[in-house]
Amino acid sequence: MKKILVVPVAVFLLSACTSMQGVVRDKETGTPVSSALVQIKNYDGSTDALGRYKVTGSFVPGDTMMVNAPGYNIYTRSVKSAKEIVDVELTRKKP
Repeated sequence: MKKILVVPVAVFLLSACTSMQGVVRDKETGTPVSSALVQIKNYDGSTDALGRYKVTGSFVPGDTMMVNAPGYNIYTRSVKSAKEIVDVELTRKKP
């Protein structure tokens, strides 16, 4: 009698769970940017008063990270690995 190996789908999904965290700052002044939206796929978070953020979800290398704050240009980059620490410097929009 042959045995069939069954691998639960949940094991695969857990391997894609990752997190990204860091600090968002103004590129010119170095001051923290609060209330910036940090988004990766359908997962998002926002920065606190010190510019800190953490986004946890099911994303993989190659997915796009976007940071958006009023008065600043939108920042994008590709996710490179699981559990990254990414500090972001935003540039102000020109009037």
